[in-house]
Amino acid sequence: MLNRDHSLALHPRGRMPLSSRQDGVVLMIALIILVALTLGGIALVRSADTTNLISGNLAFQQAATRSGEAGTEAAMQAFLEAVTTTQTSLWNDDFTKGYAASTPAVGTTASWWDSYWSTTINPNDQVLPGQCSDGSAGGGRVCVLPTDPATGNTVSYTIQRLCQSVGDPTQSTTTACARGSQPLSTKGEDFTADSSGHLHVTQYFYRITTRVAGPRNTSSYIQTVVAR
Repeated sequence: MLNRDHSLALHPRGRMPLSSRQDGVVLMIALIILVALTLGGIALVRSADTTNLISGNLAFQQAATRSGEAGTEAAMQAFLEAVTTTQTSLWNDDFTKGYAASTPAVGTTASWWDSYWSTTINPNDQVLPGQCSDGSAGGGRVCVLPTDPATGNTVSYTIQRLCQSVGDPTQSTTTACARGSQPLSTKGEDFTADSSGHLHVTQYFYRITTRVAGPRNTSSYIQTVVAR
């Protein structure tokens, strides 16, 4: 009697056994899982890159703010607090020190500071780092500090008196200057009706605008209003 080998026997009606057909389903499921894991890995890498980019931008912003504060201090020390600066010397423009004695309304041009800066304050970046405007017509009204080698930031500043026109600020009908009053020192003073304790000194306002140009073509503007 012959022995029969059932290892290659077909399923009734010519179909392969169920175990053989299940091998193909497992392969498809494995491929789908592999694709999903690959997409998840790509998304994770992109997320990490975005996080690093945001962190870098925040670091640039903080560095620009610190550089802008240095520009504000430089503007105050170089001109507003300089020994040679008097009240009358503030009546007229001095573009060689980045100072304009008036801030007239200029329409919509000033609504975008980057455009206003490139067309009026420092046209076409004519003033180089470490220099101030030469005072020539169309030469700008800005001082540029030397580029910081640590951060790569270049700081520029301009000072504007908040008046409609140049001249004596006490002539309010012509200059229309923004002003305020500051009481004199009252330490040990008499406060009777005619005493000096009720005297006030008039102060005028000046706006210091600092522009910080940094890496990756970034630019930041910081404005400070001081009274003098």
